[in-house]
Amino acid sequence: MREAYSILARFYDLCMEVDYGEWVDYLLELCRFHHHTPHCVIDLGCGTGNLTIPLTQQGWRLTGVDLSWAMIAEARGKAAGLGLEIPFYVADLRDCRLPGAAFDTAISGCDVLNYLTSESDLERAFETVFRLLTPGGLWLFDLNSLSKVEEVYGNNCYADLQDDFAYFWDNSYDAEKGICTMDLTFFVRTAEGLYKRVRERHQQRIWLPEQIEQLCADHGFELLGCYDFLTTSPASTEGERWQFVVRRQV
Repeated sequence: MREAYSILARFYDLCMEVDYGEWVDYLLELCRFHHHTPHCVIDLGCGTGNLTIPLTQQGWRLTGVDLSWAMIAEARGKAAGLGLEIPFYVADLRDCRLPGAAFDTAISGCDVLNYLTSESDLERAFETVFRLLTPGGLWLFDLNSLSKVEEVYGNNCYADLQDDFAYFWDNSYDAEKGICTMDLTFFVRTAEGLYKRVRERHQQRIWLPEQIEQLCADHGFELLGCYDFLTTSPASTEGERWQFVVRRQV
């Protein structure tokens, strides 16, 4: 069983049916809504750069960070193909140190924090972002909601067939721990025209708004908003993704 995104990175953009333009517009709207003007931004958990690159094109100065070498390689290739010079680093959100760097804004999109499955890991992430942000800086991040992890992921299975690969996505949800384990099996076509089977495992944990609010209070942040994704309406039990905006205190 390979680590998360070691194989999926190659096919991530083909598998994800996401309107990243809409997502970028939403982040811009949230900054305006909270009277914040970003200049120097760190994308923590940047993946293949689907938010990093268009935000750079909007005029923000971006730095991308991800734990996966494979995802960073994809992001670097995409940026280079567009003639963009974006610094991308392989680093762990729980202990990311970029000497001399200070950011007024941090983003963590696409349920990055759900991948932190212990309280100590999530606390370390908050400590990292506090260290990276300047006083008054904003951190915008989203989480898969309770209903998304329990019902959409849950114990369900999914599959897809593309031109040169196929995958099966098998989920197992532990209600007591609030953790969903996702085993992905890929069949990838080789140069010889055969298909090689490879597997990788993902895990996501449910984190509730009240837990995030307590973490903010404990680690020097102010919770400015918790919204249903793509809105500025309060987070609801029906929403599949919750968007948070928190501010680093002085």
